[in-house]
Amino acid sequence: MIRPKVLLQMYTKPSERPVAMLNTVLQLHRMKIFLAFLLAMGIIVTQGDAFCFSKLFKPGEAEKGCMLDGVLYPFGEIPRTENCFRCSCSKNEMHCCSLYHTPVNYDKETCKVIFNKKNCDYEVVQKHPSKPCSGYARVG
Repeated sequence: MIRPKVLLQMYTKPSERPVAMLNTVLQLHRMKIFLAFLLAMGIIVTQGDAFCFSKLFKPGEAEKGCMLDGVLYPFGEIPRTENCFRCSCSKNEMHCCSLYHTPVNYDKETCKVIFNKKNCDYEVVQKHPSKPCSGYARVG
């Protein structure tokens, strides 16, 4: 990134300095917009990586709500089920996506996977002692 002082020193005429300052401010504004875009794309990719499924109901099958893993959930949005899914329930269908991502490509000889149901997340830790492992990926 070009610093404003350096940019101003490049111009010899004082009349050109306000224009140079405006260009620098615009460049900084564009960078902020680009960083916000990258952050939004990261969030979208993270949400898009979840495991999802739908369950269709026959007429009259879901009169009081949606049944999932033996639990009856009310119609509407369900932010978190007992088994770490975010769901939407209607009389016609139930659509759910996982709140966790499954670890892959980790060293299975030295590391193990532990599911933390409270946080709805997997932890990859060393088998002896249980310290975090590095160098693994996650998939939805």
